Amino acid sequence: MMYFSKGLYSLFIFIFLIPFTSFSQQRAIPEITERLILDSLTNQILYVTSKSLTRLDANSLEILETKKIVKPNAWISLLPVIKQNRLLFLNQKGGEVFQLTEQDSLVRVDNSDIKNFFIGSSIFIKNDTLMRHGGYGYWTQSNFFTYLDKSTKEWEIYPISLTSKKATTVSNHFAINKENFFYFFGGTYVNHLGTRNEIPNNEVWSFNFQNKNWNLLGKLKANFSGRDFRSFTDGKHSYILDGKATLFKVNIEQNTLTEYKINPILHLFNNDIDPVIFNDQLYYINKSSMLKKVAFKELTNKIEKVTALYDTEMTVIYLLISFGLVFLCIAFFGIYRYIKSRNSLVILENGLKYRSKFIELDVMALTILKRAITREMEFTEIYALVSKNHLSKIQNERIRNQYIDKINTQIKWLLGSNHDILIIVKSSFDARYKSVIFNKDFYDKFI
Repeated sequence: MMYFSKGLYSLFIFIFLIPFTSFSQQRAIPEITERLILDSLTNQILYVTSKSLTRLDANSLEILETKKIVKPNAWISLLPVIKQNRLLFLNQKGGEVFQLTEQDSLVRVDNSDIKNFFIGSSIFIKNDTLMRHGGYGYWTQSNFFTYLDKSTKEWEIYPISLTSKKATTVSNHFAINKENFFYFFGGTYVNHLGTRNEIPNNEVWSFNFQNKNWNLLGKLKANFSGRDFRSFTDGKHSYILDGKATLFKVNIEQNTLTEYKINPILHLFNNDIDPVIFNDQLYYINKSSMLKKVAFKELTNKIEKVTALYDTEMTVIYLLISFGLVFLCIAFFGIYRYIKSRNSLVILENGLKYRSKFIELDVMALTILKRAITREMEFTEIYALVSKNHLSKIQNERIRNQYIDKINTQIKWLLGSNHDILIIVKSSFDARYKSVIFNKDFYDKFI
């Protein structure tokens, strides 16, 4: 006969009573459950097995309806999704979408012919449209979105911005669909060399559905790459339950990962089925295949620690490198401008300056030079600028030629050159006349 001390006896009674004090209700499930799903509009919890669908009242767990499910293929693996108050079943590996009829049969509601390409993809609803992200098939992985087109009822690739970054390929990952953003992290990807070995994904990505751009947020600090994880959401936050009965809250926008102290109840969870939360109650299947619910606050009332979900150090380094490159470009541009200005001909109000040398030109000479630099000047235009009414045409033409010669002579002295800056050529408008053009072949580098 065994004897217990008073303290051990009290401990035994406490442990024995935990299931009766912590769980408000439970419901035995005769078949192996594949999925729990919440129908919040009808206040119902649905559990789906390979052969049946059962609806229960979320408050009392009373069975409201049970229907058989006749699969078109006994080996097909289906995921139930509620879309616009319709219960659909998606092939987890391919593109087939089914709906349950009154005769308990699953009928196709799509025209897809995609086979075995969506293995491990995430499934979500965006603006009443079924969407998938990532997935594995035929020794390759996807990094894009697909959506079920409402008109063709076929899966199409969702377009992204041409300037967007390229997100990593991934499957069996954690996905968060929230407002105008989609986030993912964890899971695995396939080596680009073509090997079939799965490599843990430690990148955290976000996608903006408004500008259709991917953004790498950082490197994941926690290890969420395996498949021994369950997840659920309360609409505001996402939660992860690992194989060691540790519960985490993920806040990807604020980059926080909250770890709660382990509650003994969590050790009873079936790690193959995602729980669902509704009205502050967490519904789950335990290891004895029973549907139970527990007040969610019992699992989250004690925080172990809060850490960063992802490390932005690499992002900071990339930003520093970018700023450094921008700074170097600005510095080189500034040096280039300084050198260029030092070796440039500077036009002042009263003359020209080159390095430490200066020549004085009157307003008329500067006007001719400025215009000639920008465009071709007809002789008649220069004549009109310099001509004086009391002088004859020949005298005015001599003054015009003297201005051109004076400009050329002084600038050749200023720059130490033997080339004229103003060249007399035939007019491009009328070959019978002459024009003055800027000598770009030699002097363009000084302007």
